[in-house]
Amino acid sequence: MADKKSKIFCTVCPKWEIKIPERCSNTLIFKRKKHFFCTKRCKERFEKAPENFL
Repeated sequence: MADKKSKIFCTVCPKWEIKIPERCSNTLIFKRKKHFFCTKRCKERFEKAPENFL
């Protein structure tokens, strides 16, 4: 049985899959959890109001 990896999605745009998370430069640790973002703009939106996306 093959080991399935969990899919990782942008925290702000939940339909946008992060295909290669280890290459993603738009990341942020928030409350001990690593969040991934599809663009720098999404990361900035999250930083301004993280409670809107959790």
